[in-house]
Amino acid sequence: MKEYYCIELKFKDEKISTQTFHAHLFVSDKQMSFQIIENEVGSRIDNDFMVSKNCLGLFEDNFEIVKTEVSFLLDNSRIYKVQSFKNDGENKFFTVYVSKIALILPNKYKEFINEGKAFLNKNGLKIVNTFYSYFTNLKDKNEYSISRMSGMKDFYNANEISFRPELEFIDNETRGSEEFTVTKIPTINYKFNELDFKNVKNNIEIICNFLSLCYGIRIVFEKLIYRTEEEIYIFRDTSPNNKTFVSDFLPVFRNLEENYNIEKILKNNWFPNYISQEEKFNKAIDNYLHSREVDLNASFLLLFNIIEIFNVKQEIEKFEFKETKVDNFKKAFELISVSLENPKELDLLKDKWNGLINKIEIKPLKSPLEETLSLNNINSIDFGFSFSKLKKTRDKLTHGSVNSIKEKELKSQISCLRKITIQLMLSNLGFKNDLKNTT
Repeated sequence: MKEYYCIELKFKDEKISTQTFHAHLFVSDKQMSFQIIENEVGSRIDNDFMVSKNCLGLFEDNFEIVKTEVSFLLDNSRIYKVQSFKNDGENKFFTVYVSKIALILPNKYKEFINEGKAFLNKNGLKIVNTFYSYFTNLKDKNEYSISRMSGMKDFYNANEISFRPELEFIDNETRGSEEFTVTKIPTINYKFNELDFKNVKNNIEIICNFLSLCYGIRIVFEKLIYRTEEEIYIFRDTSPNNKTFVSDFLPVFRNLEENYNIEKILKNNWFPNYISQEEKFNKAIDNYLHSREVDLNASFLLLFNIIEIFNVKQEIEKFEFKETKVDNFKKAFELISVSLENPKELDLLKDKWNGLINKIEIKPLKSPLEETLSLNNINSIDFGFSFSKLKKTRDKLTHGSVNSIKEKELKSQISCLRKITIQLMLSNLGFKNDLKNTT
């Protein structure tokens, strides 16, 4: 059985070659690659490509697909490794490993139309497990079973998508063996109406981000299946990730009024609020999760930046004056100009005076970051520190005065900032009236 798809491609950099090459596309859940065949004796195109400027850039920036036996999307697929020439006895080839590909296949049997599934990383398993009970063995029947937690069977709405975290199971049993294993696979099962692949993928990414915020651990999908009546998209992300994500839960529910759990929070109208500030939430949630993965100084700055991300732009307000304003300002200028020792500077003074009048008319602006917190019903004092104290620490870290802050003090301020930023994000997601405002 053939394990690859045949592709014809060209280098976009004609200095490497102007020739069209035959290639084999290999796709699996672990890695994806193009084996580019070159049987010409003495060819060094593998080396020429590896030393080219954009060798480890986007695949689409390096290659042009001329012909393919399977439809696919590259979706900003990055080249993360290039392996020089090998010989399999039939062909000589070099291999280009890529991060993201979505195969597009026909939906021959017209099954599961407008449905799909996202397969999550290991942190996703921790979250999906919370929707299920433990495996139980009913001794009188000798049956193992698992079921969803009470009240957690519903699909949740996210605009034109409805979704539900689910477990899939793979068993591994050899006939006659003494034991067998069952592997749990974390997924998000979803249904949609009239959304293209790109929009569905983006919405699932938002759902993953929101669940990551709710539990304080980073979850991503590594594989996504999307079905319409005519087509099946199978997207994989096999980007190498040598980083171990934090996996200890830090749930947000304690920051909300009583009886809040994942079921209640998902049934709220959080999705439209996220979409309205999508770029801000993507950055803020990434900062929040990243703050758990770095040293104390970086953690503080990442958390403080979340307040800056949601910084409220203030409208300029002016004092209301009586109709005598112009005459009174004129009289005031005459009184001041009398004190001028050099009459030749009168015009300069008048220009300065006119500028001052414009500034006097504007009401003093409040600290924009403090105003941002205030508008979201957040008082930093409730969590242990004044905002001015937190800002001074931010300024010291920004300007390199790291040693002037004791570690214990910095940890306490980080704890304070973490609570503030959680509440700030929850408030902007529509939970403003449900926040707890004391530690």
